[in-house]
Amino acid sequence: MISIQCPKVASNREMNIEEALEIVESAIEQGHLNRVQEIVFRQSWEGKSYTEIARSSGYEAGYVRDAGCRLWQVLSRAFGKKVTKNNLHGVLKKEIDAVAHATQTYCSYAPEWQQAQQPVAQLMSMEATTGQYQDWADAVDVSIFYNRTAELATLQQWVVKERCRLVTIFGMGGIGKTALVVKLAQQVQDNFQYLIWRSLRNTPLLKDLIAELIQFHFQGQHINLADTASGRILQLMTHLRSSRCLLILDNVESILQSGNHIGCYQAGYEDYGQLFRCMAETPHSSCLMLTSREKPRSLTAKEGEKLPVRSLRLAGLDVIACREIFRARGEFLASESEWSILIQHYAGNPLVLKMVAPVIQDFFDCSISKFLLFIKQNTFIFGDIRYLFDQQFNRLANLEKELLYFLAVKQNPVPFSELIANFAPTLCRTDVIVTLASLQQRSLIEKVDDGFTLLLVVKRYFINKMIEEDRTETISQEIDCFNEKSLNKLI
Repeated sequence: MISIQCPKVASNREMNIEEALEIVESAIEQGHLNRVQEIVFRQSWEGKSYTEIARSSGYEAGYVRDAGCRLWQVLSRAFGKKVTKNNLHGVLKKEIDAVAHATQTYCSYAPEWQQAQQPVAQLMSMEATTGQYQDWADAVDVSIFYNRTAELATLQQWVVKERCRLVTIFGMGGIGKTALVVKLAQQVQDNFQYLIWRSLRNTPLLKDLIAELIQFHFQGQHINLADTASGRILQLMTHLRSSRCLLILDNVESILQSGNHIGCYQAGYEDYGQLFRCMAETPHSSCLMLTSREKPRSLTAKEGEKLPVRSLRLAGLDVIACREIFRARGEFLASESEWSILIQHYAGNPLVLKMVAPVIQDFFDCSISKFLLFIKQNTFIFGDIRYLFDQQFNRLANLEKELLYFLAVKQNPVPFSELIANFAPTLCRTDVIVTLASLQQRSLIEKVDDGFTLLLVVKRYFINKMIEEDRTETISQEIDCFNEKSLNKLI
């Protein structure tokens, strides 16, 4: 771990316009001024009147005046004090003085800024040279990483350029969420003064987790922690405002309920929802990243393309990346079409393909053709893959399971109207819609033009479950149809 040296902030000289603009854009919620706001800010800084600004910019004077009024309101909220055209210089000078004082006072661990907004960008740019604190805990090794170029670019845009407060990466088990976020964190780490990785797999209580995070922030110094989870959340938020931190929580599904629709917290873990809401709704300079098989329900309504809360549903790898997984184990025999069939069958899931590769190698002489023939004639699911899907199955609500059983034995996509007709006699339409939405967010069903369907590997899993549960009368004919037609159509 590298020690942070105390940065020197020059506060006894006149700020230039670029420094002033950098302070403003680091403090406001949207992270940048729009074109008209920047014109008004720059020329107001130079002492020009609204009439002069309108004349030089080509806008009407009334429009410039209105834009200025809105700008001063934005800055007043950002700095927690009234900002006007006339006191602009004085307010920003006080802000940089406050940062300089806080930096000298707390330079043993990090520059502090006691305002409720983002710290000065000039200070944040020093982090790469002054040092960083990082705790990767049990983050996985990604020295071998397959593709995901587009996803990494999107996440980097959200986290670094757009400074999103909370980002969720969700998808089915084995799809590569954890590896993707580790790779991203490695790429963006220089933009953060603190980087902390924690897994929720062992379901830590929020009070204990926050205590650990705050102690890490202060590097072993004695801190008086609040007694309640709510109090500790407020303490944590103070630190996340004062320093730019990347906090990653892996396996968030561990604190969510099983046997229910997605997103409900387990008893005793509801305060995580309060933390996530604070991270999403409160202005701060940090970023919380979550990985999960399902999204916490409270976050969905806060997401948007132009909002500081985003989510990315992670799909399978493409054919080229999937072939690299097999190539790492040796040479496999297959035509281009056979590669496509295999990868489509397992939805490009990297963990599942890593499980399949040694089976093909050991029992089918590295011949993908022989393996496809075998799975065409059998609904058998290999043990490791079965265990992976069992984990997902055990999280489902009863209605979700029934709907998946229904879809599993259907050869073609099932229209919404047919699902309603089948389930509505005993359930209201709202229940069916909520269940479909829940299954989509679990990445277990797909919406296509003709209706809803399952991936082939998911179909196989649920047919096996139905055989175990002795639902043979329901599925005997459908299984024959599935075996003879589904894979034949692909092969």
